[in-house]
Amino acid sequence: MPLVGSALPMVSDLLNTTRQRVNRYGDISRIRLGPERGLLVVGSDSYRHVFTDTQQRFSARFGYLNQLGRFYEGGLLLRDADDHKAQRRILQQAFKFTTMRDYVPRIERTLQTHIATWPGTGSTFHFYNYIKQALLDVASEIFLGIPAEDQRADFVASAFLDIASGLGSVLPWDLPGTPIRRGLRGRDRLHKYLRENLLNKRKQGAADMFSLLANARTDEGATFTDQEVIQHVAFLLFAAHDTTTSLLSHSAMYLGLYPEYQSRLREEYARLAKNQLDWDSLDAMPSTQGFLDEVLRLHPPVPLMVRRTTTDIELGGYAIPAHTDLFMPSAYNQRDDRYWHAPDDFDPERFNDERAEHKQHSFCFHPFGGGAHKCIGMHFAYMTGKVCLFHLLRESVLELPSNFKPKLAWIPIPRPVNGPPITLRKEKIR
Repeated sequence: MPLVGSALPMVSDLLNTTRQRVNRYGDISRIRLGPERGLLVVGSDSYRHVFTDTQQRFSARFGYLNQLGRFYEGGLLLRDADDHKAQRRILQQAFKFTTMRDYVPRIERTLQTHIATWPGTGSTFHFYNYIKQALLDVASEIFLGIPAEDQRADFVASAFLDIASGLGSVLPWDLPGTPIRRGLRGRDRLHKYLRENLLNKRKQGAADMFSLLANARTDEGATFTDQEVIQHVAFLLFAAHDTTTSLLSHSAMYLGLYPEYQSRLREEYARLAKNQLDWDSLDAMPSTQGFLDEVLRLHPPVPLMVRRTTTDIELGGYAIPAHTDLFMPSAYNQRDDRYWHAPDDFDPERFNDERAEHKQHSFCFHPFGGGAHKCIGMHFAYMTGKVCLFHLLRESVLELPSNFKPKLAWIPIPRPVNGPPITLRKEKIR
């Protein structure tokens, strides 16, 4: 299909399409994804070369510009070199230990409220729809300071979902009635809301991330402009929400498919002997950490990373010219059998100290990217995942239908297409 190239096969089955291409063409090969032409690149050595680049030979900004630029121009991932470094230093003020610690009870309160309203024993529901709404409310509370019951939360959620519709479009054209047009209108509504509330956020000095970024200042006195605050808040909403929605949707699927691991997590929570979590509790959950890592290995939230060369380079024994897009499927790389035993198996034990398969290469496990652009919200995602699983499994056992067969979507954000359809059987841990 000349107009879309390999775009449709990659969207429908990124992992197996990549495997077929690697088997046929090797670790680096030409590929066309819709209007974009470039190289498909796999291999942990090549990924280390790209992500630890100190000579600015690989641009994240121009790699993602066509994909994300329409909706999230100015976000941290769409910045390079000194600009990226300076912006990240200011952003880091919102992810300091003291700030992250204070997020725990607020995330916990919102998720507990939602979980308490989910259908109980005897009712089957699609987990993705419920966790997505719950995490939208978490995002509104933590990032914008809007309580879930506030009507503004619905307004922001509507704008955000319209942007997601545009991001998920295979066809890139901005025409009336298209997902792209819907997404651009959602972006404009979100930016308008942020712009109208920015002055109050600068004055209030509240604990939500919008306020923190509006007032962030490094030791050297660097701050954000109004436009930079708007761009960063919008992008962080997207990055944090979609990452955790993907992570927890797949987690629900594996909890149902592997009840023995669900039992291990419930036993871990019983040993904690707590009704509520705090920051220190999160480090006392090694089984949960391994479980989440294995979910992230099999289903990284960014399954296809992109960089563009800024100069002529050599990679994997090939001479590659400047201005070449490199499409790097982490979903394939994290199942490379050179580093992972039975890589398609769900096996959280591979992350324990005895096996430590993730340490066999510095870039065989990279669900949050690596190098200068490693996701600034990585710890936020783990924190949210742990809080959710703790409160979900303390009260209930999660079950899937006996005839359940996973069907997965990979792009733009990985998720189980069929829900997954779950039942929560009330059973408190002892």
